[in-house]
Amino acid sequence: MSTLLAILAHPHTDDFSWSLATFDEFIKSYEEEHPDEHIIIRDLFEEKVPALDNDTFAAWKRNKYAPDTLTEADQVLLARHNAYVDEFIAADKYVFVNPMYNGFTTAELKQYIDVIAVPRKLFRYTENGPVGLLKGKKSLHIQSAGGFYHNEEDASHMAEDLGAAYIEQTMKMIGIEAREQLFVEGYAHYPERAEELKKKAFDEARELGKDF
Repeated sequence: MSTLLAILAHPHTDDFSWSLATFDEFIKSYEEEHPDEHIIIRDLFEEKVPALDNDTFAAWKRNKYAPDTLTEADQVLLARHNAYVDEFIAADKYVFVNPMYNGFTTAELKQYIDVIAVPRKLFRYTENGPVGLLKGKKSLHIQSAGGFYHNEEDASHMAEDLGAAYIEQTMKMIGIEAREQLFVEGYAHYPERAEELKKKAFDEARELGKDF
């Protein structure tokens, strides 16, 4: 039985979420085609992933050089970091879901990747650069944006999407070769095409759910 780990990095608002709605279509299709597989949902805006801040670096240092001086707070913090890393390593498939923020992903998703991208666990350094340790796994990145960054026929006005490039490069670095992307775009730029664009994204999401 495979495990799919879905990482939702979208704020909780009353507004319609294009990325979450597209993910819902994907996961319904996935569950229909893979009824026996295990699914884990991580909602990063709900869980508040620990940051790589002063407390974390201090706890790492104490754990390495003077583990007997670890405080209870240190132990709780390090346990949370380790739990996220272990869960990620144990999964077989990953789905990242986020809106685009200023040409990038959300801070919460960046923070999550900072926590799980641990050398010697997800990748190792060599004289020829990093080598991924998670071979044979799959990833899917679902991202929404009001304008067009990938799907428009006329690419002359497109801005650069650094967030999708970052997710793609991270997955490549940790050894994931089967990488999919689904961009839900253009609904703010062309509001008159919103229903058409939504149907296109939903159709693609359901197809991905069947074979992912």
